[in-house]
Amino acid sequence: MVAVFRTIRRSAGLGVVAILISGCGPEVTRFDIIDYQAGESPREYFQGFDTCYYARDAHGNYDIVAKHSMVDEAGAPTTQILYIRTFWTSRPGRTLAERTMINATVCYAIISGRDGATFEGGGFASFKENRRRDKIVGKLELSSMSPQRRLGEAGQLFSRAEISGTFVSTQDKMRVIDTLNELHRLFGPLPQYDPSRQAVPAVH
Repeated sequence: MVAVFRTIRRSAGLGVVAILISGCGPEVTRFDIIDYQAGESPREYFQGFDTCYYARDAHGNYDIVAKHSMVDEAGAPTTQILYIRTFWTSRPGRTLAERTMINATVCYAIISGRDGATFEGGGFASFKENRRRDKIVGKLELSSMSPQRRLGEAGQLFSRAEISGTFVSTQDKMRVIDTLNELHRLFGPLPQYDPSRQAVPAVH
């Protein structure tokens, strides 16, 4: 696997690092981001994640957290977290579904030193779980997100963004809880699904 790291945008002390991956098989955790800035052409970024874990609750909903950590060019520890929470599960071959539906809330958080920001919205996640029920492989269809919360001096990284990608996740409830506790401590309660929305929410 060949990985190329490069800084794609820096905003008031908040940096994001893209990782372009080539030579990998299909089972990787990688998300593509399309950034829409007013008056500019869309920009596409690609981010690979070091780890991805999931937990399943008593109602059959899934919490999936992907995490990538590194040190940015300014020497600040930088962490990116993508959190997917399903509220109904697509069963490939059995559940009628399409990418315009939503079955999950999506939160993309970036933390760099004391600065941070979240981008939140809804999307459609589908996956298959192995027979031992300790691993899932899936994808996130195009998910619309808007900026919601900021920490410290973080500027606005994206005004409107869409994210999609693939993930390979191992079941580990404690790691999921630890990551969600970290997000809650920094940003407060995570978004709740609004059942009145029937499609991927528009972002303004």
